[in-house]
Amino acid sequence: MDADLSAHLPLAHLPLHVLLALAEGDRHGWAIIKRIEELTSGTSSPSSGSLYLAMTRMQERGLIEEIPAPDEDADARRRYYRITGLGERVLRAEVERLAQIVGVARAARVGPPVTGTVRS
Repeated sequence: MDADLSAHLPLAHLPLHVLLALAEGDRHGWAIIKRIEELTSGTSSPSSGSLYLAMTRMQERGLIEEIPAPDEDADARRRYYRITGLGERVLRAEVERLAQIVGVARAARVGPPVTGTVRS
């Protein structure tokens, strides 16, 4: 694995979920919170304070960037974000890392059986 990527791994759950939400497209902070709630079936609902702290750190690390609001959004309070190329590579590496862990767990017959369905 690229040393540039391994310096960012493993990801904590909040940065992982932020990257997953932004991998689907640009979003503002509140939309990221709502998407995280959907991705986790309501088991994770970050506060705006914890989200923005995590996102500030992610910006400093080059994983995400703030972008201008779309023209159709008249709410000046909203700040929009996008995943960077580095963020996409880190997300991909983290998903591969987690898949290896799940493979080991399944081989040890730990965890729920494979159902073939994916939540969205």
